[in-house]
Amino acid sequence: MKLLIVPAFLTGLLAAAPAAALPLPGTGLDISAEATLMSDYRFRGLSRSDGDPALQGALTVTSDTGIYTGVRATTLKGIDNFRFRNPRLQDLGDVQLELYGGYGTDVGAGLSVDGGVRYFAFVGGEGATNYFEPYASASYLLGPVEATVGANWAPAQRATGDEDMLYLFGELEAGIPLTPLTLTAHAGRQDWGRYGSYTNWSLGGRFALGVAQVGVRYVDTNLPSAPGQRGGIVGSVGVRF
Repeated sequence: MKLLIVPAFLTGLLAAAPAAALPLPGTGLDISAEATLMSDYRFRGLSRSDGDPALQGALTVTSDTGIYTGVRATTLKGIDNFRFRNPRLQDLGDVQLELYGGYGTDVGAGLSVDGGVRYFAFVGGEGATNYFEPYASASYLLGPVEATVGANWAPAQRATGDEDMLYLFGELEAGIPLTPLTLTAHAGRQDWGRYGSYTNWSLGGRFALGVAQVGVRYVDTNLPSAPGQRGGIVGSVGVRF
């Protein structure tokens, strides 16, 4: 296992986390951005950067109605071990682009819901790589603790080997009172028809320093121990505004 946390300044293109949005006067829109350097890019527990550092940037525009849209870009390296089971896929390429749009709102009494569609496109990818994926989640906030459950479903399409892909997950976040520290836990299961299934989980935390955040977590799966899917510590440093 290795831990790499290094400072960086990136101009990038929002992950679900507190950030100071910039209002656009007279439009009813807010814009949020983030830029992050990670010691390893783990997508649902599996490395898409061959265990090497990766850069990620995101930009999101949100309406005061709750409708939002955005784009996220992440550098890649090598082949995702799990998706490699699909013989139609040759290489995911150099950059993963994630275009997304959806709607989120507070229902009340601490409950909020969110749903939308993502489209994954892979710059330089070989074979059938691009696919779309509807998603939905519900979160409940009680004091400093927030619990979230959700589902991501990619219906059968060429990039999924004509099989449905369903990812179910649960998350917990607990802010430590009077500190900038938040503890996090995640568990999920990916089911992919004839290409198999697996479970992943992570434990960690993040430390906020103004618009900057430093994070560390342990990530693992129940897949056989092999490069890109064995347990390891992932560090990150980024800015959000």
